[in-house]
Amino acid sequence: MTTDLRQVVVLAGGLATRLGQRATALPKYLQPVAGKPFAYWQLERIAASGFNSALLCIGHLGDAIEDTLGDGSTWGLNIDYVEDGPEPLGTGGALVGA
Repeated sequence: MTTDLRQVVVLAGGLATRLGQRATALPKYLQPVAGKPFAYWQLERIAASGFNSALLCIGHLGDAIEDTLGDGSTWGLNIDYVEDGPEPLGTGGALVGA
């Protein structure tokens, strides 16, 4: 039996400059929305839509994202991460790196 890989790419590495001080210790992707991190809402919807894998492009405070979300098993997903590196690559660069 073969399992189809249904993967989604999530851009989660932005600096969140418009969030000001709120984003200095907590990345935008983990900011609370209606009582839980935005990432949780999104990952729930991704899993409910039939995806089984997510590739998260992380940068700013990426370690916090990886530490919080882990391997994705909480949502029935396999989460892999790709980091920008020392210089932010922007949207296009993140997708090329993915």
